[in-house]
Amino acid sequence: MTQTTVSVRWQTVIPREIREALNIAPNTRLEWRVKDGVIVVYPIPPDPVRAALGMLKGRGPATEILLAERRLQRRRERAQEES
Repeated sequence: MTQTTVSVRWQTVIPREIREALNIAPNTRLEWRVKDGVIVVYPIPPDPVRAALGMLKGRGPATEILLAERRLQRRRERAQEES
């Protein structure tokens, strides 16, 4: 565990291992929250939309529902072609 100190100007240093692990560079925006009495800091990517692309890929029922609907539609198309 790494500790830092808050200066008289209310500033602190982000330890190098944390900066490197989260790719925090100068001018990186940070979001600060308090959750259950603990400070939680989130680095905000320069392009949050691009960073979120593919985040839900292959997860959740939506993908399975879409695939099932497509299989059903394909069966119907094949049945029509055979008729």
